[in-house]
Amino acid sequence: MNLLFHFSFNYVVVSQIFGQRPEFIPIIAFFSIVIDLDHLPYIFKNYRAMIRYLRFGSASRTRSHEIFGMVVISSIVFFISFFYKNLLVLQVILLCIMLHYAIDFLMGYSRPFNPYSNQEVFLKFYSSARQRVMIEMSLTIMAVIVFWFMVF
Repeated sequence: MNLLFHFSFNYVVVSQIFGQRPEFIPIIAFFSIVIDLDHLPYIFKNYRAMIRYLRFGSASRTRSHEIFGMVVISSIVFFISFFYKNLLVLQVILLCIMLHYAIDFLMGYSRPFNPYSNQEVFLKFYSSARQRVMIEMSLTIMAVIVFWFMVF
């Protein structure tokens, strides 16, 4: 999914669980999209294909974008919780990260056990690139509209 969807969807979910807190917008924005930074080397290496197809598959993800990364990041946040006493902020951070992983796993190709296995998993919510684009556009528009009405 795209960055705009990750942010707006995560804001809506966080607001439903923890209440609307505008001061969390920067935290939600950062932790909703930081995981996608691992796409940058793939983009720079394959920029011609990216311009043509605009698609990120499992090949564009490092192990930090799979279950291994989720365990490492969750462990880091867990250890930070011993020193940083604002648990609400840490809960928001963890929720944003978990939602990002879940959305990417549900909607795309994934190698969940990378680096231990390169077996690719796809849950087949769509059967063509056109359907994927339509689903992604529809979900993004809906999430942005809900975000807009919640914030403004």
